[in-house]
Parts: sequence; C-alpha cells; structure tokens
Amino acid sequence: MTLSQAFEQAWQRHPAFRALADRRAAGEASRQAAHAWTAQPLSLDLRTQDDRVGSDRGAREVEAGVVLPLWLPGQRHQAQQLAEGESQALEARIGEARLVLAGLVRDAWWAWHRANVELQLAQARMDHAQALLADVRRRVQAGDLARSDQHQAEGALASAEASRAQAESQRSQSWQALAVWLAVQGVDEPGPLAPQAEAVDSLTEGSAPSTEAHPTVLALGTQAMASRRAAELAATQVRANPELSLGTVQSRDVRGEGYQRALMLGLKVPLGSSPAQAAQAARARADASEIEAQLELARLQVARGLSGAQTRLRLARQQQDATRKRAHLAQENLAFFDKSFRLGETDLPTRLRMALEAQEAERQDALARVDVSAATSALRQAAGLLPE
Repeated sequence: MTLSQAFEQAWQRHPAFRALADRRAAGEASRQAAHAWTAQPLSLDLRTQDDRVGSDRGAREVEAGVVLPLWLPGQRHQAQQLAEGESQALEARIGEARLVLAGLVRDAWWAWHRANVELQLAQARMDHAQALLADVRRRVQAGDLARSDQHQAEGALASAEASRAQAESQRSQSWQALAVWLAVQGVDEPGPLAPQAEAVDSLTEGSAPSTEAHPTVLALGTQAMASRRAAELAATQVRANPELSLGTVQSRDVRGEGYQRALMLGLKVPLGSSPAQAAQAARARADASEIEAQLELARLQVARGLSGAQTRLRLARQQQDATRKRAHLAQENLAFFDKSFRLGETDLPTRLRMALEAQEAERQDALARVDVSAATSALRQAAGLLPE
C-alpha cells in the first residue's frame, strides 16, 4: 500500500465524501430553481360563492385560475449567480476537506514508518547483543575473559531487549493511529506499506507557488464570493414577490339562467419592505466581510507555512548528509575495535561503547531518511498538493 492509496481509502470513509452526492444534487436543484421562469412554483387558485345562506335564488360564481409568483427586478439574475457561486464553493470546500484529511493521513503514515524503523533497529541491536554475549561466554569458559565481562554483556542484552519492547509498543500505537484511516480488518499486524517519498521538484526553496491555488484559499475565496452574491440577492429582495393571477370566472344570477364566462386577470404587488428582509441582507453583508478578512489571513498563513516547510526540508536533507557520514565512520570504527577485541587488545567496555555509538549513528541515519520523506510530504501539504 502506498501513501496515495491509503489517502484514497481514508477519503472513501470521510463524512464529507458520504454527503457529497446529496450536496451536489442540492446544488443542481438550486441552479434549476434559479433558472425557472417564476420565483416560486405555480399554484392553483379555486374560489366559489353562492346565495344559499341569503335569498337562495340560485346565484353562483366559480373562479378557477393559476397564480404565478414573479421575480423582482434583478432577483433572477442574482439567484443564478448565487447558485453558481454556491456550487463552486461546495467543490472548493471538498478540496479543502481532502487536503485536511491528507495532512492527518500523512502525519500518521510517517509516524508509523518512523516507529517501524525504530523497531527494526532495536531488533538489530538485540541480535548484535545476543551474538556478542555468546562470544563472551565462550571466552569466559576458555579463561580469556572475566566473569564481570559476561555480566556486562548480559546487561547490554537486557538493555537491548527493553529497547526493543519499547519500540514495539510505540509501533503498535502508531499503527493503531494509522489504521483509523484505513479500511482494514484487524489492526494488530500491519500489511506492507511503501515508504517512498513524494516528488517536490517544483517546490524547492525560492520557487513559491501562487497561494490563490491553495485549497484553503480557494475555499475561503469561493465562500466570500458566494456570500457577496447572497448579499446582492438579498438587496434585490426588498419586498415579497408580486403575484400574477390568470383564470376564468363562471357565474349566474338565478337558477335556470346560463352561466356567464369571463376572463380574470389579477396582479398582487406587496407594498413596503420587511424588516426581516433588511436583517437578512445585513447578515449576508456581515458574513461576506468576515470571510474576506479570513481570506487575507489564510493567504498569509499559506505563504508562511510553505516557506517554513521548504526550510524544514532543506535542513532535513543537510541532517541526512551528516548522519550518513557519521554512520559510515561509526561502522568502520566498530569493525576496527571488534577485530581488536577478538585479538585481546581491547577490553569489553570499550567494545560495548563502540557498538552503542555505531548503533546510535545508524539509528539517527535511518530516522533522518524518514524525516526527509516526512518533510517532503509536509512541503506538499503546505503547497496544497495531495498524495500521489
């Protein structure tokens, strides 16, 4: 499993993904409503009256018609703009949610790899201590070494076993944190995970990508745009929508007479504006102003975060170069002192000290490699890029 595959599995289980289809359907319905010829669906208007309560001469009148809610001036265009803006804001929010999830998965992914490297190194240290103890025991029995040397070798093995147990516990905890995001059954034994680093060729220090393409900035930008369009729509809704009525009237004055038919045409125009509509417009303007302020802060945070991630990667690479050199020298020194110990020219404490130094140098070198990969992921995260 690669980091990209782990991310896609986590996204399939994300609440935002589960609700995405319905939210898109809601956005499509809003666009269809904004493009309709009437502000609201047509309604049927039926009325009847007679004189049964009074003279009961058989007078009767029946009205049947339809009511067409009309758009206010500019309202339909602003509603269409708002529906389009909300659709763009939805897609941008999904992109931001995917990026946030990618950051969580990346953190858990590299924490597990770091813990896994720690366990592998602890196992190697324990194997080395076991081999050394076996050699010391043979030499103690042969009379070449004292019993105290065997005690020191046994103490070194006990220390290595404790370190391995601690590393295994840490790896188990790291895997539990990572398995939360993965669709796996049984989290005790992790499957094979590929630790390859992500590509950052175009994100080196000094080549700063545009912050406007960052999902966080895009999400806030589209939300601000939608809020402005909502404010513009609210500004056109100064009163309730007028209604056009169209129908027929059938009436008679007394029984036995034929019905008279007439065409009925009416127009209902609300007078004055509602305080509730003015409050709605004010809230929309306030939301737009607040999100625009958040957008300015987001641009600054994204730029700072990208610069910090570039610096972190550069320093991680420098550290890796240094640890690689130290590990190489420590291994050579260990080979020298191991040969000297077998020839009886070096005592056991010195041999143990050199082994610990070599193991620590190897540990730092291995962890530095993981840190470079993690820093690479952090740089892509800061640039708003998903795992590949």
